[in-house]
Amino acid sequence: MKYPILPLLAVFGLAGCQMVPEKPLGPHSSESTPFARTSPEWRGLKFARNRCSTCHGVEQGQVSANPDAPTFMAIANTPGIDRAGLSEWLKDEHDFPDAMYFAVPDEHIDDLVAYVMTLRSQKPDAGA
Repeated sequence: MKYPILPLLAVFGLAGCQMVPEKPLGPHSSESTPFARTSPEWRGLKFARNRCSTCHGVEQGQVSANPDAPTFMAIANTPGIDRAGLSEWLKDEHDFPDAMYFAVPDEHIDDLVAYVMTLRSQKPDAGA
């Protein structure tokens, strides 16, 4: 073989062209969140974007696509709501409205509750 180094260069050169997945962009991107990617809040937001946003406004300032579905901000700021109460409500799937077509899997409840509670206002709403 005249040029024994060429096959080696080709192998190493191709290894440098390995595809690296891009970060997701667009409305379901996690880039614009203040949460660490491993936090329960981030996992809850990710779940909410994927499963709940069809009906609910899941992020601060969003309006619900379904006018009968409260926003997550409204849920978080419901008088008397706390982590334990929201968690229990999500576990008790027979309480869901008829329009809700799925139960939140147990492994996502704590994350979803952690995220929803981040939407709780620090100040009382001036209009309330």
